[in-house]
Amino acid sequence: MNIEISAWQMKGQRSVVLSPSRPMPSVLLILLLLITVAQTYPQKVGGKTTMQEKGYEVTEIRDRLFYLSDGAYNTMFLVSSEGVIVVDPLPTLGVKYLQAIVEVTDKPVTHIVYSHEHTDHIGAASLFPKNAVIIAHRETAELLRRRNDPRRPAPTVTFDKNYTLNVGDQTLELDYRGVNHEAGNIFIYAPKQKTLMLVDVIYPGYMPYPNLGVAVDIPGYIQAHRDALGYDFKELVGGHVSRLGTRRDVEVSLEFVSELRAVVGQKIAALPFPAYLKTHQGKEKWLLHDDYERDLTEKCYADLLPKWGKRLIGAENFLRSHCWTMIVAEVIQSAPEKTSQ
Repeated sequence: MNIEISAWQMKGQRSVVLSPSRPMPSVLLILLLLITVAQTYPQKVGGKTTMQEKGYEVTEIRDRLFYLSDGAYNTMFLVSSEGVIVVDPLPTLGVKYLQAIVEVTDKPVTHIVYSHEHTDHIGAASLFPKNAVIIAHRETAELLRRRNDPRRPAPTVTFDKNYTLNVGDQTLELDYRGVNHEAGNIFIYAPKQKTLMLVDVIYPGYMPYPNLGVAVDIPGYIQAHRDALGYDFKELVGGHVSRLGTRRDVEVSLEFVSELRAVVGQKIAALPFPAYLKTHQGKEKWLLHDDYERDLTEKCYADLLPKWGKRLIGAENFLRSHCWTMIVAEVIQSAPEKTSQ
């Protein structure tokens, strides 16, 4: 039986119909588990409806900029005098994103900003008003053109380096500083509210998702931390985990990834692959390379876990993957670190 949800009650918008016959987007199991855990613990406080009942929480950061979270994914939207700027229509929220907007304003959605092309962050875009202007980086637009995914409509406005979005009395500054988590992943800055959004790079209070958040460019991923600290911000929206971040969270994440790179460099220098081969005979060289990486990974893990297991949640789960990712990056992506003269 079809279930009709009047998720959009503003003038000129339509209801959204959900049907059990429509397949749900595939979501990584670990993220589903995070959502389940996050939604289990909140309770009803002071008579207010909580995440357990609604499946999300919406909180005003300041000056009509709202933080929206389901406990594992998060984003933000900005209410202006002319309409709502939506950032990243999360598929884990779907029509609940629209419900959250209705809770705080009767303004229509006029603009949608994509942080990058990944479905787990923008996969509900097709549920939003068809006349909304969609803005993204040119790289994101090209990726979406190739994907040809109806859940993620193509942007109507693209840019290369910088784009200032002015809607009524509100402003967002969109900046591209190069490949990091993915080509096209942008910095989204609300100057009036002093809030920065950078997705899939910093996970406030947590170890990054495996393989440094599945980053495609590790040097760019590290640099994105430094670029973030160049903004004048108080709050950080990171796209994941159950809370807003701060400048300190960015600093801690940069400290971790810098130490990770240093330790990996030390391990590779202490045991280069040719030296490893001399002490490991009788196996095909190509297969020995896998053994070599595993050996380095375990040494990296053993060095870093005592410290970072106490500082970032999830170290025991994810740290090995970060060690391996950095090992590979040092071999195929990274330039030698500069030394002082």
